[in-house]
Amino acid sequence: MSTASRLAELRALLVTVAAGAGAGLVAVLTYQAMLALQRLVWTTGADGEDVGPWRIAITILIGGALLILLGRFGRSESVDELLAAAESPRSEASRQIIVTALVAIVAIAFGGSVGPEAGLLAVVAQCAAIVSRVIARTEARAREISRAGVAGALSGFYGAPPAAVAIDGDQLPASRLMSFIAGIAGFFVFLSVSRSVFGNSGVPELPLPAGTDGADWMLIVPALIACGFGLAFRVLHYHAERLAARIATPWQVTAIGTVAFAAVAVAFPLVRFSGHHELTLLPEMFGDGDASEIWTVAIAKVVALVLCLTAGWRGGEAFPLIFIGGLVGAGTALALPGLDPAAAVVAAMAAALAVGWRRPLASLLVLVLVLDTGYALALLIGVGLGAIVDRATTMDDRPDDASVADSRTGAPS
Repeated sequence: MSTASRLAELRALLVTVAAGAGAGLVAVLTYQAMLALQRLVWTTGADGEDVGPWRIAITILIGGALLILLGRFGRSESVDELLAAAESPRSEASRQIIVTALVAIVAIAFGGSVGPEAGLLAVVAQCAAIVSRVIARTEARAREISRAGVAGALSGFYGAPPAAVAIDGDQLPASRLMSFIAGIAGFFVFLSVSRSVFGNSGVPELPLPAGTDGADWMLIVPALIACGFGLAFRVLHYHAERLAARIATPWQVTAIGTVAFAAVAVAFPLVRFSGHHELTLLPEMFGDGDASEIWTVAIAKVVALVLCLTAGWRGGEAFPLIFIGGLVGAGTALALPGLDPAAAVVAAMAAALAVGWRRPLASLLVLVLVLDTGYALALLIGVGLGAIVDRATTMDDRPDDASVADSRTGAPS
């Protein structure tokens, strides 16, 4: 290999690492800004004071109104569309990326039942586009920078560099080695800034109920039930998107979905937000022993997630599905005393995420790095059953973003 070729490879490596690290920094700052705005919107002025039903309804309706207003400026994109756009970054319009970022930030700030992935990816995409214009002379180099940005941002948020690489296509191809390197760089930057500047806020944490002795074979039960919840989410989302596509004007889709989401949130306040921080309440809910509340919240969370995604509250479904799975595991453990509660929660989380997210490999890679290693068997049972159910359900229930674009918040009427 010539000296020139080696220097070119070294330069590419340095650019990839820098892009991944930069994306991790942008992601953690964007995420913390989202959380700060969320706290500002939902503060009651008194520590420990619950937000009342009228406050919940009005706040969510204001969020929906802002989404309708932003929709007048352009169409926003889903997480899947943003991932696809990373393969052709120079074809993306800056205006659309900015609208997506603002829509996703509003969705998180005003209590949307979605994760922040869309906002993180949109902000990082805009930064990658700016950098590419300066240093990328070819489409291939721009694509490398864009991929590095995606990997760096998601690696930090999920706490799992391999999962960030596998999320697109649910595989780890050798061709994505540079993305994996970028993901590692983004992960360490995200983690170090979160710990040193923000007191560990935003770092993935999945608390579990206290473990007990239990029969391992019984873990099949919570995993199968969680598979059902993940499949129910997919089917409901598919049909909700098809129904939304029949509505003539996009703002009506957002208005109807927002009103319905507000009603569900008033009845069940725990369905607000991504479920990331609500997971800390899971051990307490299990300890209270109120199985009816746990199952009701799980069902309501599925409905809230479908309503938000369909109504254009842009975000990801990973942590909402993990929360749903955790509730299913806790509810099943209350019904079957022979189950280890912690293992049941792990198995159900893995199964719900694998089926609902339709990314079994990425689900395994996300959870294996943030869960107690003592529950590896439960994790494998959940992901394994989830993968089987995902393959067995051959219907193409992923909404066609192109066909429903005009019915979403971001498309001007």
